Amino acid sequence: MASRPPRSDPAAIAVLLSGPGRADLSRFLLRRRWFAAKTRGIGALAVLDWATLTPDGPLVLVLLEVDDDRYYLPVAVTREAEPGRVIARLGDDAVVVDAHEDPRFGRRLLAAIASSRSISGRAGHFHFRPTPSWVFPADPDAQPVRPLSGEQSNTSVVIGADLVLKSLRRPQPGINPDLEITRFLTTRTRFRQVPRLAGWLEYDGADGPATLGVLQEFVDNAGDGWTHVIATLKRPAGALEPGLIEDVRRLGAITAGLHAALASDPSDPDFRPEPITREDIERWARAVIRDLEAGDLARALAESLALRGYTPRTVARVLAMLEPLTRTVKIRGHGDYHLGQVLKTRDGFVIIDFEGEPARPVVERRVKHTALRDVAGMLRSLDYAAHAVAFGRPEAERPEALATLAAWEARARRAFLDGYRAAAAEGPVPLVPPSEAALLEACAAFELEKACYELRYELNNRPDWAAIPLAGITRILGT
Repeated sequence: MASRPPRSDPAAIAVLLSGPGRADLSRFLLRRRWFAAKTRGIGALAVLDWATLTPDGPLVLVLLEVDDDRYYLPVAVTREAEPGRVIARLGDDAVVVDAHEDPRFGRRLLAAIASSRSISGRAGHFHFRPTPSWVFPADPDAQPVRPLSGEQSNTSVVIGADLVLKSLRRPQPGINPDLEITRFLTTRTRFRQVPRLAGWLEYDGADGPATLGVLQEFVDNAGDGWTHVIATLKRPAGALEPGLIEDVRRLGAITAGLHAALASDPSDPDFRPEPITREDIERWARAVIRDLEAGDLARALAESLALRGYTPRTVARVLAMLEPLTRTVKIRGHGDYHLGQVLKTRDGFVIIDFEGEPARPVVERRVKHTALRDVAGMLRSLDYAAHAVAFGRPEAERPEALATLAAWEARARRAFLDGYRAAAAEGPVPLVPPSEAALLEACAAFELEKACYELRYELNNRPDWAAIPLAGITRILGT
């Protein structure tokens, strides 16, 4: 970025993006990893609202309406940028780019949150909220800023040594679970295996508030859990390393600690644990059956499972195993839990990204559920890791590698569940059935649900990987 950005009228940027620069903006969006409609394309596109964060530059907060979706795209103006990073040209000597590429953006957001600033847009208001009692840097403009790479649905920048700003690219009306849960854990519990919340940004429009970004504690880490597990399993005899099994056991205990913390305040209706009813069981069972019977999955499953004696009665048997959950409670949970949602630290792990599945409406992502849904997600992730390493071997070596890695996955499952059960037993409410057999049976139904989700994703994106969830579904139904 140029040290002295060109002067520009913020209103001219909004006019450009909604008018003559619309085609360029569309092409820019279609190249972004966080843009959800890449395969569908773009029909209607308009600037829904905008506000000036900093006039000198300028830095502008922009909300876009793209067909039926809303996107958050803060922008900056600079003199030059790589062609692939240009959103649109603004005159002969300036271009509009994503503001996350400009270090001033992170600094100005930090200052706005620290001072509880509010900015009026053309149709609503942008509010910056600090977490009470959080101690902010005295001089935001002195903080170094660097972007984080390798993300999917959001964009983050590290500010200084202690904070990370995460922009939520697809804001929906209502409080985002990532904000709601991290705020609860930060201010109402002593659970510290999550990044603490320092503040947030929200837009208040005609349909109510929507979360645009969260400012959280930056946790020093060695990468996410997926990277850690894959790297270890790829080493010679990596599947035999006892340290990795102990890591997984520790992750099980941390996961139970998270669930216990989320169930620790009966005075808050949004987090109060509630008994699981027979109606809950029937609703969850119907959802799994709908997945198995959906046309695209049913066709993929027919040939694979018919050879193994699959019948609808088998499915009914698996779903009946949910019955013991009526002696437990439903709580707020992570909602999209897997190895990529934890960071490996020197002392264990921290859990990140509490948004849930971004494609689901916010109201669905805030619904209470059994803690075993998160447990099942992590068990499926361990299975995926073992298969991913085997798939990376030359074809002639895969059968032997799969046998070795399947044995590791069985030990890892056991370690995770042992760690989870021991820690969950110390929690304030019954999160899992009392017997190990009942826990395993109930968890199998949610592993089945997750494997169906995985199969649909692989059929649409990586058909060569569809064998992984197919094998998982076959194993679950076969046992």
